[in-house]
Amino acid sequence: MALTTYEMARRLEQLEESPEKVMYGKLLVELGNQSEERIRSAAKQLPLATLKDIVYQFQKVIESRKGEQVDLMAQQLTKDGITIEDLKAFLNK
Repeated sequence: MALTTYEMARRLEQLEESPEKVMYGKLLVELGNQSEERIRSAAKQLPLATLKDIVYQFQKVIESRKGEQVDLMAQQLTKDGITIEDLKAFLNK
C-alpha cells in the first residue's frame, strides 16, 4: 500500500517523534542555550500577540510538568531514607 505525500505528512504529524517536532525541540534547546541578551533580542522581533501566545503555551507546559519534578523529588527522598511522615513533620515545624 503506497501512501501519498499528504497521507505520509499527516501520519508523521501524529507521531510524537515526527521530524517537525524533533526540529522544533532542537531549536528550543538551542534557544535556551543562548544568552539572556540574545533571547530578548530575538523575542523583540516577534509581534506581541505571537510572543504572548508562546509564553502562554510555555506556561501551560510548565504547569503540566510540575508533577514530574515532584515525582523526582519523592524518589530522591525515598532513596535518601526520608519518609512522608518525616517530611510532613519537618514542614509543620
